[in-house]
Amino acid sequence: MDLIDSHAHLLSDDFNDDRSFLIRDLSNFGVNYVIVPSVNLENSRQIVKFCNEYDNIYGEVGFHPSDVHEYRDGDIERLEELCENEKVVAIGEIGLDYYWRDDDKNLQKDIFIKQLELARKVDLPVIIHSRDSIDDCLDVLKNFPDLSVQIHCFSYTYNHLRECMKRGYYISIGGVVTFKNAENEKNAAINVDLDKLMLETDSPYLTPEPYRGYRNDPRKIVEVAREIASLRGMKLSKLCKKTSKNAKRFFNIG
Repeated sequence: MDLIDSHAHLLSDDFNDDRSFLIRDLSNFGVNYVIVPSVNLENSRQIVKFCNEYDNIYGEVGFHPSDVHEYRDGDIERLEELCENEKVVAIGEIGLDYYWRDDDKNLQKDIFIKQLELARKVDLPVIIHSRDSIDDCLDVLKNFPDLSVQIHCFSYTYNHLRECMKRGYYISIGGVVTFKNAENEKNAAINVDLDKLMLETDSPYLTPEPYRGYRNDPRKIVEVAREIASLRGMKLSKLCKKTSKNAKRFFNIG
């Protein structure tokens, strides 16, 4: 098996009891690399330090839209300093989130744009969080056509998918695709250009079938791969190899 989990929150407290064992166990499940996103400056610092401890773990730095109120003047420069570390492979996860609150849209957009400008400056790809905000995210991103973009946890309509493919964005799909009522995710898994598809767990969240109700972790990425391979009528090994090749290209690893 040749798998890469392109999005897992391994520094979540949910992994405090077995994090080191879990990372050692990844190879037993064919998981070669895991990419860990950040949510704010302090988390970014912790993730850079964490990733330097493991050859198979890479990180992102940035402010999640739900954490923009923690942003302070000068934090972009501090993120830029962290980008000098070779284990930092993207700016993320960044974007907009109108699910938890939508009374701070202007602030969210301001910090989002600042981080897109940073990604352009340091020549790194971006990981986009877009819960209940995909249209506004796409509207902002149209001003950054030079950036390499991954839409994390894609869950949108076919028209959104077509627009993303038109722009050359990468589409990352997680455990929700295994749920029976996940129409958008299943349609995306079938119709996305195979050269632009990546897999993720979003651990410890969004646990795939048949493990719903339990904590998610990167070893369960195979369930995501198995479902997508079935939907596309592909051999599992081919789907794993192809999506891993895409992730290596996008993140410039391996």
